[in-house]
Amino acid sequence: MPSIADAVAQVQAADLPVVFVDTCSLVDVIRAPLRPVELRRCVDAALELLDLLTVRPFQCTLVVSSFVPGEWLTHAGTEADSLRAQLVGIDEEADVLHQFCGLVGIIPPFPKPEYRLLPLAERLHDPSRRLLDGALRLDPDHDCIIRAHGRASSYAPPSLKGGEVKDSTIIEECLEVSRRLRAAGFPWKRVFCTSNRRDYCETASRLHPSLAIDFGAAGLGFATSLPWAVNEIKKP
Repeated sequence: MPSIADAVAQVQAADLPVVFVDTCSLVDVIRAPLRPVELRRCVDAALELLDLLTVRPFQCTLVVSSFVPGEWLTHAGTEADSLRAQLVGIDEEADVLHQFCGLVGIIPPFPKPEYRLLPLAERLHDPSRRLLDGALRLDPDHDCIIRAHGRASSYAPPSLKGGEVKDSTIIEECLEVSRRLRAAGFPWKRVFCTSNRRDYCETASRLHPSLAIDFGAAGLGFATSLPWAVNEIKKP
C-alpha cells in the first residue's frame, strides 16, 4: 500500500477523476437486494464503476483509506451470510403462503420459489471485492491519525459520538490526498462516497457544516451512494 505522497503521485500519473469510497459503499453492493430502492441501484453503479476502472480507456481512479480493506474483510462475509439467511426466510414465507392457498382450495399456477439455491450472495460479493482489489489502498499516515483522534476527542463529525476514530481516519486520509492534489493543480474531479449519512450528514444528504468546510478546502465532492458518485465523476 502506498504512502499518501506515493498515492498522490500515482493519481497524478493516471490523470483521471478520482472516487474515494469507504467500507459502507463497498458493502452496500452485497446487501442491496433486500434494501430500499436507492440501495438496489448500487449494483448497477458498482458494475459501471468497475468498467470505468478496468476497461480501456480507463476513466477514473478508485482510492480507499488504510482502514477500508480490513473493515471490508470483517463485514463483507457477514453481509453475504445475512443475505443468504434472508433468502431462506423468503422461501419459508412463500411455503407458508402456498400451504394457506391449499387450505382454501387454491392451487398456485407457479412453483414455490427457492431463492436459497441461487448464488446471489456470491455474485454480489464478487463486484464488491473486485472494486476493493482495483482500488489504490492508502498506507496509514501518522499526521492523519493525529487529526482523526482530534476529531474523536472533540466529537467532531464523523466522530459525533466521540471515541471512534475509524471514520475520522478514513476521511482525514482522503482529505489529505485531495488537498495535495489541489495544491499540485490536479484538474480532475474528486468525490468521496459514503452511505453513512448518520455520521456525515446534517440532513438526508447534506454534509455537516464543519465537514463541508473541510471538503471545500480540499476540493473534494461528496456523495451518499455509488450511483451518485459515478454520476458526478462522469459529468464534464
